[in-house]
Amino acid sequence: MCQRGVNKLMGQIGKPYRWGGTSPRTGFDCSGLVYYAYKDLINIRIPRTANEMYHLRDARPVNRSELETGDLVFFRTRGRGTADHVGVYVGNGKFIQSPRSGRDIQVTSLSEDYWTRHYVGARRVMTPKTIR
Repeated sequence: MCQRGVNKLMGQIGKPYRWGGTSPRTGFDCSGLVYYAYKDLINIRIPRTANEMYHLRDARPVNRSELETGDLVFFRTRGRGTADHVGVYVGNGKFIQSPRSGRDIQVTSLSEDYWTRHYVGARRVMTPKTIR
């Protein structure tokens, strides 16, 4: 992911979680944050839910050991679909996410027990083919 995209995401830290949210003015849910970060950076349509993003044809699976900044990381926290939560890997074993109602957008460690237990995989949406 280009530095512009990372900066765009980092600028949202501390903003509130908002179910269905896609705006820096009112807040984001997890997939809304990802949508906001990528909609102007890539030439493929970013779906609106974590599960649809996980199954996106144009995103290639990435092993956890090969994560790069900008890769999408997916979790199954409530048992709905393959993935029901998404964040963006920002390097050094950390990802940025909009966790849940009552919590703000934050950077979290992938190695925290909760996230390790619920991790389902990662996808790379920024490739030479998809960058605008």
